[in-house]
Amino acid sequence: MSSFEGAEAVDRQRTMWTWWATLTERPWLPSLALLALCAVVYLPGLVRLPPVDRTEIIWSETTRAMVDRGDWTSPRFGDVVHQYRPIGTFWAQGAARWLAGPAHDRDISVYRIPSFLAVTLAVLALFWLARGLVGAETALIASALFAVAPLTVLVSQLAIAEGLSLLPATVAMLALARIYTNEEGPIGTALLFWVAVGIGILINALLVPILVLATLIALYVFDRDLSWLKRLRPVLGVPIALVLGAPWLLVRAHQDGVAFSGLSWREFLAALGGAQDMKLRAFPGTFVLALLLGFIPGTMLLGTAVKRFWAEREQQRLPRFLLAWVIGYLIYLEGLSSKPGTYMVQTMFPALALAVAMVVTSERGDGKQPEWSGFWIWPTALAALPLAIFAAIYAFVGELPGLLALVLIAVIASLFIWTGQLGREGHLRRWAAVGVSALGLFGVTLLGVVLPSIDRIWPAQMIATAIAACPKQDAVMIGFREPSGRFLLDIPPERQTPDALAERFAAKTPTLSIVEDRWAKRTNWALQSKSQERLAQPTGCVSAYNVMRGCPLYFRIYSPNPAEPCTMPATFSCSEKTAPIGFEKSGDCD
Repeated sequence: MSSFEGAEAVDRQRTMWTWWATLTERPWLPSLALLALCAVVYLPGLVRLPPVDRTEIIWSETTRAMVDRGDWTSPRFGDVVHQYRPIGTFWAQGAARWLAGPAHDRDISVYRIPSFLAVTLAVLALFWLARGLVGAETALIASALFAVAPLTVLVSQLAIAEGLSLLPATVAMLALARIYTNEEGPIGTALLFWVAVGIGILINALLVPILVLATLIALYVFDRDLSWLKRLRPVLGVPIALVLGAPWLLVRAHQDGVAFSGLSWREFLAALGGAQDMKLRAFPGTFVLALLLGFIPGTMLLGTAVKRFWAEREQQRLPRFLLAWVIGYLIYLEGLSSKPGTYMVQTMFPALALAVAMVVTSERGDGKQPEWSGFWIWPTALAALPLAIFAAIYAFVGELPGLLALVLIAVIASLFIWTGQLGREGHLRRWAAVGVSALGLFGVTLLGVVLPSIDRIWPAQMIATAIAACPKQDAVMIGFREPSGRFLLDIPPERQTPDALAERFAAKTPTLSIVEDRWAKRTNWALQSKSQERLAQPTGCVSAYNVMRGCPLYFRIYSPNPAEPCTMPATFSCSEKTAPIGFEKSGDCD
């Protein structure tokens, strides 16, 4: 090859991997690129992933019932009032349901739209608000890394409060960063901060204020100075935040008489901390682990970023702020929070993404591996992570992946290996581009292809498919009481017992009956005690798995009129099916 040809090849390679900077040359292009990235990564799972037990469906079913009743100030899951779930998320989901119309009231994708929009806007907000702090190229890389982080992708596709609250949390913290690093402190930025805090309260209680407070405490430890807070204009801003967040407390007073009455002190504190709660405290280090695994691929450069920022914390305000953002809130989560880590650590991802992106754009082109990075791991070994995740899923259900899934998984593994090679060689801008591609494809494959294709882990969805041609009015289902049964099949708890079916048999009411095998004897006893009848020959059968309880399920479906059974797809025939091995010994699973 001639020297001219070699130089030309280098130029082509340089052009190929400087597209981060190229995208920022036109004001509208980065936003359009990020919007396209979010749509491509988030929409497949939003549309294809079946309703996920339990939290997502409780939110959606509560919203559906609220809209159907026309009472937008009293969301209830059946007769249960969830005092720790603020009204803002129900209103956002209710607006989506109202716009979609009654025909889509049990379409889970409708209730996921607010989360999708909020996470997408959070990604855009990171770019819009950070480019004045770190430059357009760095802000673009940070936004892309934030967008494809696995736990960001997760909350974008679930109808839960954490997806919506990621937007006000991101806006509030970046507005606070701009005020902290700018001695002038524009009033518009201060007002944006308070509006974001107020909306955050409306959506997810005090999650955003706690995030802000934890950061301020950490900053005070660093600075021993809070005089800059006057630039927030609290006299003007606090009333704005309170007005925006007030509907949460007004609804609580409307439903409770006295807001939060009946809650223990621990339950009250948990309600203030956000919409999610666990009965048990997380193990120490849970949130750190969730952060590290959930922020891939950026995790590979976190060590480098922390080392550099710690060294610069005395001289530069932005590194100090980003450290305080992560350290302060992580200490709160590990020490005080009873929330699930998979839903809580995303609010730190914008800070982590900015830190990593600043490392990326400081690349000197000397081909050296960044210090304290994760690129000491052999590139081929990086493929083990996605391969292990997909292998575990298929091994769990005892199935083999289809051709499309196999191809996608192979491409993902190859991209992971490529990211490792680029990182070891110090080509960080290329690493960022390939890493975003790898994790974006991983999210699409996992949530949009692999999980939706495994039918048996979605019992309610399988039953809905089986009985699609059957008369479903007043159907009875026994042995499966997960919320998905109520949401997808419209079977409330009062129609989920043997006695409920026995009463219909006694009244000679034709009833579509769905009975899980463990409950067959109890159901026949109830029928015989009230009507001297027994379950007839089943029309169809469904073999599934209850992931929430970790046990197999085997349903037999009985038509309302056994003499003229309703038609079911051949895959739900009972002729060749038997209950799973060891099924009779596994105990109740409802």
